[in-house]
Amino acid sequence: MKKRIILGAALAAVLAAPVALAQATTSVGSSILDALFTPTNVGVALGIIVGGVSLFAGGTWLTTQRKRRIALGAYHAFHVVEDIAAEDPADNGWDKAARGLQVIDAWLVAQGWRPLKPGEQELVKLEFKSLHGVQKAEEKVQEQALSVALGAVATKAALEATVPSMPRG
Repeated sequence: MKKRIILGAALAAVLAAPVALAQATTSVGSSILDALFTPTNVGVALGIIVGGVSLFAGGTWLTTQRKRRIALGAYHAFHVVEDIAAEDPADNGWDKAARGLQVIDAWLVAQGWRPLKPGEQELVKLEFKSLHGVQKAEEKVQEQALSVALGAVATKAALEATVPSMPRG
């Protein structure tokens, strides 16, 4: 919020400066100012100022890349934590999300990025829940497919056992 107020005040000062300078000067200097403050020059100056401010204030190019890095790190951190938990199922009492956040923070720092902020940590936790849900859904589908396959095999075996075969001859 402070950043927006400061930027608004700076923009107002930049827009009001040509008018104030033009009114303050009434001598020969006004012809120089008139030559400098043409609509084209003012437009170019405002374009440069707005472009510079938006480049440093907005920074969407950085957030998009950071979002990709966080998503990549969350995916790999989830699988690292799952693999560690699968090694020893008896020692599975620790919080997987907290351990995953430690893993992704260490990975981001090793890649030259800053650690996660609290809002980003919430996104990573949400990503972990999503990946966990996908994993459970796949397990359920595989379980149902196996159940159907085993049911078909059992049904065939039961039919072969109950139906006497006719001797050919």
